[in-house]
Amino acid sequence: MLTTEESYGRANSLAYKTRCYSTGIPGRAICNARTHHLVSDDGGGDALYSGELFLSGIASCAVNMVQRIANNEEIKLEWMEVGVESWRDPEKEQGDITLYDAIRVNFEMWGIADDQAKDW
Repeated sequence: MLTTEESYGRANSLAYKTRCYSTGIPGRAICNARTHHLVSDDGGGDALYSGELFLSGIASCAVNMVQRIANNEEIKLEWMEVGVESWRDPEKEQGDITLYDAIRVNFEMWGIADDQAKDW
């Protein structure tokens, strides 16, 4: 397996690292990042589903990135919300892996002009 350095021809530092472990209960995993742990379900409904965690990661990254850019550019961003939805074709035969037919990301921002928000 190639390392990041070999893949891109330059040295990179590790940005994030997470792990998930099976629990002995089908469809349930324990995930961790640093010292934080959470349970992920594969459809049982007792915990967050894996797909919800995936979409939450996209949304939280978007919120934090936009806030960081606004702060760096001294743009007053009062509040923002990012919603992420995934869609599947119910007529399509399900395979062994999860595939999304569409993923939509919606940004809502308060405190900045519409034309300024559209530039992002």
